[in-house]
Amino acid sequence: MAAQNFRSAFNGFNRQDVVRYIEYLNNHYTAQIEQLNNQLQNANYPANAELQAKLDAALEKCAKLEAQLAGSPIGSTEQELEAYRRAERAERIAQERAQQVCTQANAILADTTAKAEAATAQIAQLAQQANAQLQAYQDAIAGTQALFQEAVDGLYAIRPE
Repeated sequence: MAAQNFRSAFNGFNRQDVVRYIEYLNNHYTAQIEQLNNQLQNANYPANAELQAKLDAALEKCAKLEAQLAGSPIGSTEQELEAYRRAERAERIAQERAQQVCTQANAILADTTAKAEAATAQIAQLAQQANAQLQAYQDAIAGTQALFQEAVDGLYAIRPE
């Protein structure tokens, strides 16, 4: 890069000198970039042609494989996959329904258990009342037997000999 001497103006450099210098640098670097790009393209041209040939061959092979896939039973695989998904969905729904039935059965069982316990308590209370009444009847019968025995004893006491 060439050294540039700027003329001094009243408050700095001359504007025209600076603009010309910037244009010179811009033109110089643009020319260098173009020269380097040309060298790069010329140096890589055989490699680019080889790579392009490989790319074309790969694209041809890809097209052949796509044609083979179009004739293959891929649709049946997709149908199998869809059937599998439907089966999974049905199984999940069945499990959820079984969980709901189990929850309902547990609720019914708990309700029935509570009713059975209430009935057991009620039967125990009735049994106590029945036992109390039987005891009262037994006491009354025992009292009546005692009265009959006293009456029999009293009759034997007044009987003439």
